Order: sequence, then structure tokens, then C-alpha cells
Amino acid sequence: MPLRCAQPPTDLNEEAFMPTSDFSVLELSRLDRERHLCALAAPYDKRAGLMALIAFNRELARIGATVSEPMLGKIKLQWWIDVIPGILQGRPPSHPVARALAEVADRLQHRSGQLKALAEARNFDLETAKPASLDDVLAYAYATGGALHTLMLDVLGVADDDAHAAARDIGAAWALIGVMRALPYQTSGHGRDMLPLGVSVRDVLVQAQGLLCAARERCVPKVALPAVLVGRLADRHLARLEKQNWDPALIEEPPAGAGAVVTVWWGKITGRY
Repeated sequence: MPLRCAQPPTDLNEEAFMPTSDFSVLELSRLDRERHLCALAAPYDKRAGLMALIAFNRELARIGATVSEPMLGKIKLQWWIDVIPGILQGRPPSHPVARALAEVADRLQHRSGQLKALAEARNFDLETAKPASLDDVLAYAYATGGALHTLMLDVLGVADDDAHAAARDIGAAWALIGVMRALPYQTSGHGRDMLPLGVSVRDVLVQAQGLLCAARERCVPKVALPAVLVGRLADRHLARLEKQNWDPALIEEPPAGAGAVVTVWWGKITGRY
């Protein structure tokens, strides 16, 4: 019998979210809808920290799409790189995302280098030529999605090596899928075309499938699930894209609605990611 859910489970209800210091941080996190749902699967006292990281990543990711010149984007990224030490020392600048990160500085105290690297990796978005190879796209996926999901484990208080390896692979797989989902917008003149010459969408997504399989061979503690549950949502996108003959532009992508909520909730209940 298929699983039915008339309303989102209460433990994934956004009304139960512990507010951050600024509502705009919550709004930024919501823009990354599927990671946001996974953050709602975390214990109540960890959600604000996860959403601060998601908002930080979203803030970095949108720089490349909003600047008129690459140099302006580099300046904005460098600003974030420069303020990270102050954020972790409890002296954030007057920026809502910076203040939200400062609220969980104790959990990220030794991650200044990783946070800076996450910002530095977004310089790749500002280049104009196609990536040279699939390896370049994979390196970018690890430096962005992989790095973000390992930082999420720090907020969750998880130091387990297998969990970190799994989160890194799942984060990279999610980033690869995201790059392919964005292709219709990139090729229409909005942003950089991230598909290397001689590489197909299927090639990239098969790589993502391999990363998900590798992650699932590892034993991950239940407390780490909010950082890896996005793997279940990755499966949904891969299945849809395969039905579309690996063409992300063939059918307009549906929003992440009740089906995504149930997928995350069931993963939380069963421990499957």
C-alpha cells in the first residue's frame, strides 16, 4: 500500500523552526528548499545552525548570477573570506547571515579554513568558459556541496569519519545534480554553461549515482541524518531525469512539495538516506 500523508509531519513543520536573529536568513534557507527540508529533520536546537550554513551557501551561490562583471563577484567573495575570522570570534559584520553564523561559532570554531574554502570555490562560477573536463566539475562539486555537507555535520556535533565521508560524497552528488538541473537556464544566457565539451548530462549524473552508492556503503549514525538525507531527494531527481532521457529541459521541473517532505520524513524514521 502506498504511503499517504495528508499534511507534513509535525517535526518537519516550518512553524516549529527556532528563529534566527533575522527573518531574511530563514528566507534564504527556504530558497534552497530541499536542503531546508533536511535541516527541519534535525533536533530543534540544531536547526538554526544548519539554516545559517544553508543561507551562507545560498548567499555565496547567488553572487555569480547577480553581478555584471566577474571582478565584482570576486570582490564580494573576498569580503566573505575576510570576515569569516571575525564571525567565528563573535565579531560579525552587520549582515544577517554573518550574525546567524556567529550564533553557532562555537560549533564551527576550528572550521575557518573550510568556510573560506567554500567561499573561494565560488570563484569557479565567475569564469566564462566551459569547464575543461568532468574532473573539473567534480572538483567543484566537492568544493561546494561536499564541503557544505561536512560543515553541517560540525553543527550537528558529528565527528565520525564514515559520516563525514558519506556527507562529502552526497553533498558532491547533490551539487552535480544541481549543475545539470540548472543547464536550461545557463544555456539560455543566464550564467555559465557548466557542461564540458564532449561530456553528456548522463555522464555527469552517472557520476552522481556512483557517489550516492559509495556513500550508502558507509555506516552513518542517526544524528548525522540531516546532513545526508538529501541523498533521498537526489534519487527522485535522478529518476525523473532518466525518464526524460537525461534532458533537464524536456519537462519543467516540479516544485519540491509534499512528496519531498514525505521522502525526507520517511528517511528520518527509517534511517535510510
